[in-house]
Amino acid sequence: MNIIFEPMNMEHSSAVMSIFNHYISTSTSAFPARPLPEPFFGMFLKKCEGGYPNFVVKDNDTVIGFCQLSPYNPMSSFVKTAECTYFIAPEYTGKGVGRLCLDKLIDSGKAMGIEHLLAEISSENEASIRFHEANGFRKTGELEGIGEKFDRGFSVVIMQKDI
Repeated sequence: MNIIFEPMNMEHSSAVMSIFNHYISTSTSAFPARPLPEPFFGMFLKKCEGGYPNFVVKDNDTVIGFCQLSPYNPMSSFVKTAECTYFIAPEYTGKGVGRLCLDKLIDSGKAMGIEHLLAEISSENEASIRFHEANGFRKTGELEGIGEKFDRGFSVVIMQKDI
């Protein structure tokens, strides 16, 4: 693998939405109930306004994932806290790409004064919970039974890492 990070922009919309829609269709990892149209991609860019890092992850010229930080809350009291998001194409999971994404977000976050990272994870996504624990996140809360998808309920686990 030749992993490259590139700032995310409109030219990546199709590839990013394809990866995100895969997780929408197959799991509770992505919270929407149904696949989203390509114009939704603009919401990923909007979440990062104000200088928050957002990247596509490429293996050579192929987009294999994306990662970004976004404000946890727009109030100035929370300016040092960001929420992290990353989705990796399924054929690239378990190969260290997620760790590279997290490292990139930590470095970028530190450079902009971020001190705390949050991750909201479906309670059904045990692999993501284990990944975050292995990378220094701790479970700080759980919003019990607030999600419903595929005719079943799930909780949202909140994990935090101080950087």
